[in-house]
Amino acid sequence: MLKKEEKLVIGSAGKNLPDVTTLDIEPEHNPDVLHDLHHVPWPFKDDQFKEITCHHVLEHLNDISDAKKELHRICHPQGTISIEVPHHSSWCAHSPYHKLFFSAFAFDGWCEGNYSWQRGAKFKMIKREISFHRAYRRYFLHKIFNRHLMAYERFWTYIFPAEHLKVVLQPIK
Repeated sequence: MLKKEEKLVIGSAGKNLPDVTTLDIEPEHNPDVLHDLHHVPWPFKDDQFKEITCHHVLEHLNDISDAKKELHRICHPQGTISIEVPHHSSWCAHSPYHKLFFSAFAFDGWCEGNYSWQRGAKFKMIKREISFHRAYRRYFLHKIFNRHLMAYERFWTYIFPAEHLKVVLQPIK
């Protein structure tokens, strides 16, 4: 069991999470740490957290390059970073508060073994999944599309829109 000091939830949205460290930009959410992610470095030690959850936060940033570096810096080498963002085809992706859009392959450039112009911090992709509205899950389409992500993104993404992209990453240090 991890201690509170080893688990971080970024963007707690006011949820009462007593067994984790919470970070949020909104004071009314009563986070443990009040911080704007656009300002680096983030107020944590190197390799501090073994489990980081970033749930519907990255789409609100102007640029995720600094977030990538900071997530890599504050995550323990054997730690994991769970990220969930709206898929670009989702109705909720196009909120006026969202500045970035994500396909199923949005985090490939962060990961080892993938050609990318992105340099610096690298991660190992532990898991990647796009999730769908329950109507599509009823017909097992989510299983087919997750097995064939490239075909989904090229041919089916706007016919059967996804809701979310979920990835689990581990820093390579």
